[in-house]
Amino acid sequence: MTGLKISVSGIRGIWGESLNIESLSGFIKAFVIFLKNRNCSGILIGRDARPTGAVISSLVVGIMNAFGIDVLDCGIIPTPTVLFGVRKLMLGGGIIISASHNPIEWNALKFVIRDGIFPGEEEIKLINSYIGMDIRESPYDRIGRNKKNKTVEEMHINAILNNISVSAIKDMHFRIVLDPVNSAGCRIGQKLLEKLGCEVRLVNGEINGSFGRGPEPIPSNLVHMTPAVREFNADAGFAMDPDADRLVLVDEKGAVLSEEMTFALCADHVLSLKRGDIVTNYSTSMLSDWIAGKYGVHCYRTKVGEANVTAGIFNHKAVIGGEGNGGIIYPAINPARDSLAGMALILEMMAKRNKHLSELTYELPHYFMLKEKIETPLTAEIIFGRIKKEFPNAVIDDTDGIRLDWDEKGARIWIHIRPSNTEPVFRIIGESSDENLLKSNLGLARELMIRQ
Repeated sequence: MTGLKISVSGIRGIWGESLNIESLSGFIKAFVIFLKNRNCSGILIGRDARPTGAVISSLVVGIMNAFGIDVLDCGIIPTPTVLFGVRKLMLGGGIIISASHNPIEWNALKFVIRDGIFPGEEEIKLINSYIGMDIRESPYDRIGRNKKNKTVEEMHINAILNNISVSAIKDMHFRIVLDPVNSAGCRIGQKLLEKLGCEVRLVNGEINGSFGRGPEPIPSNLVHMTPAVREFNADAGFAMDPDADRLVLVDEKGAVLSEEMTFALCADHVLSLKRGDIVTNYSTSMLSDWIAGKYGVHCYRTKVGEANVTAGIFNHKAVIGGEGNGGIIYPAINPARDSLAGMALILEMMAKRNKHLSELTYELPHYFMLKEKIETPLTAEIIFGRIKKEFPNAVIDDTDGIRLDWDEKGARIWIHIRPSNTEPVFRIIGESSDENLLKSNLGLARELMIRQ
């Protein structure tokens, strides 16, 4: 359907345009068929706080019930908590209503399958193949039921507390500034931190979906966290996106860290406690490779997208995985990007090593990274053809878009170009130990992507 972004990251669109009652109904009914073919009789649903969430939630409940599927409705709740709940309650699936980091006029359906994971590319194709297929409503005496669920948040918190050293964190009496961007992480984020003995100051803490800053937790949207951390004399600041699956850190000096640092620090901490391989995507910093080398394990890479990284974790029996956008996947707690688990791991790392966040960050190598979104009328085929011709010395990997890796002037450099899963743009990301080298090569790649 024109204008919708359909991928392992969900079915996304702008409300009232590509995302409307007709398009939503078609996908929901298709998911009904998918679920019924797997003998699923009940699902869990949750949403972020954006204004269109309640309307879409009502539509999901109505259609599911009409075709005989029970719904446990958790209301406004983090994406990782829905995934946790589907698995913990042994349900056949779920639906999350959230466009994550997209602007407020966007929304999305994110389907969840058995075991609390997102469907992969093949399963998305299968669901899409059911769109428009006839399906009859259940008889009046077999329609599904709708029940509210208020217990999954507490279950999620308890799972986190059971897998970290709570006493070590409590002994530190941390002071934390939390920015859950007026959405799903407000209540549960504060509750978790307080159970860890933290004194918490909320910024953008009212659950109203108005998004008091840009929804994506990137440094440019978090400049307000610097004075907030300093004024509160905080040990750290934590910032989430609207559905609370991504986490960005602010150190005790008020410096907003790159979103790449979240996975790097969590991976370093987990591997210090338990050896095992790690998994990340092709767009994530080579800090992951350095950390894997430090502990003598392997770093596997997958296509971008939580479903792909999670599948990689299962396939390689990895102890932790994640993405450079602030996504932490710690399967001992939850095989999903989980900002709440991420906060607990960072606090545990600070407590066990008795170091400030700035000190922990300083111990890692420093690389330069640039991330851009490019709007272009050119096709991927044309762009990738030009790139391959212009960078003949690079090692090419076309598993996910195109990634180039090479050494130049004694420095390692990589560039990854791919169509976005969530927006109608191309993403271009590059990294090197040499800033000038990175800028010149990324500039050349950018020019090749837009030149007519």
